[in-house]
Amino acid sequence: MKTVLFAWENGGGFGHIANLGRFAALLRRHEIRPVFVLKHPETARLLETDAEILQAPPWSVTASDENSFRSTATMHDQLASAGLADEYGLRSLLQAWDHILKTIAPDLVVADSAPAASMMSHGRIPLIVVGNGYTAPPGEMKRFPPLHRVHPPRWCEEETLGTVNRVLQSLGRPPLERLPQIFSGDAQIVLTFPILDPYDLQRSSPLAGPIFDSPPLEGRKDADHIFVYLSRGVLSKLPFDIVPALLPLASRLIISAPDIASEQSDDLLRRGAQVYVQHLPLSETLASTRLVVHFGGGGLAAHAIAAGIPQLVVATHIEQLLNGLQLEKARLGKVIDSFEPQADISKSLDAILADEGLRQHAARAGRAHRDMLTNMNPLETFEAAALKLLGK
Repeated sequence: MKTVLFAWENGGGFGHIANLGRFAALLRRHEIRPVFVLKHPETARLLETDAEILQAPPWSVTASDENSFRSTATMHDQLASAGLADEYGLRSLLQAWDHILKTIAPDLVVADSAPAASMMSHGRIPLIVVGNGYTAPPGEMKRFPPLHRVHPPRWCEEETLGTVNRVLQSLGRPPLERLPQIFSGDAQIVLTFPILDPYDLQRSSPLAGPIFDSPPLEGRKDADHIFVYLSRGVLSKLPFDIVPALLPLASRLIISAPDIASEQSDDLLRRGAQVYVQHLPLSETLASTRLVVHFGGGGLAAHAIAAGIPQLVVATHIEQLLNGLQLEKARLGKVIDSFEPQADISKSLDAILADEGLRQHAARAGRAHRDMLTNMNPLETFEAAALKLLGK
């Protein structure tokens, strides 16, 4: 029986573990032994599996950067701030992965937002890099392009490349020619629509497309509900209480909020909102709504695009903000940077609900993206790539 190691190191949310779980379930039909090495091993409860679960080695923020400004201008800046430019910390991180790979001896590594696992696997063990557009940049790029123009890149890519190569060579691994090669593999499978890919202009290979548990349904023309997803772990990161902005619309709200405080939930329920602590079936739920309010996760954003529903994104970090900006640029919704002092959710809610032109445009985009899905088979794409690399 062959072994596949599924790795997740960076980022939050449950999208990483959900996709790895889907991939593992696919390969188990081919008598594959899955082993999960996860940033948050406790999330393995979502997998419904008896597979071996290990803790992923943590990235360490460099001491000089802990209490200072951390640039998000490029993916390189983000990785450097997380420890890629710290020679001592990076060596410890890669040594830990080297030990895991020698102990598990996998026949294939599947890396979702796991750049250190990728570096130690590439050219040594068959490797598939998976992720959305943001977490799986094109490995063929010469350098990481700017993700925004708010501030210039802080870190020098050539210096970091030198640091990475010294560490790799000290561990007997071949050097990189360019830093984006960190995200190269024997296959790269990108699970999103082009509209949500911040590297769309740099990417030469087609996207596999998003994974949905059920096919997106077209939103009903008479739909009047507002779906609000307050994802676990993100609600507490907001610098303000979002509930007061929602209360005036409570009678129209369908809310999925796994970790909402009881007093917040009680206020909404008293005003007529439907509040659920579990995840709701997206296809049926979105079909009855005219607006989706969420924190900018790529999975929900893609599903709402395909359903043709406008979106209001309240972003708490750079990936969410980029998704929101892409939606706003495509006239499929609006984005609020939650850390901007002038952030006004109530005003944005009123504006987007009154914008019939935006609603019609989103509906047309939904039809186009549902058509696009007929030629996208992400699970089959992954399965074929994995079986080929496993020699099956």
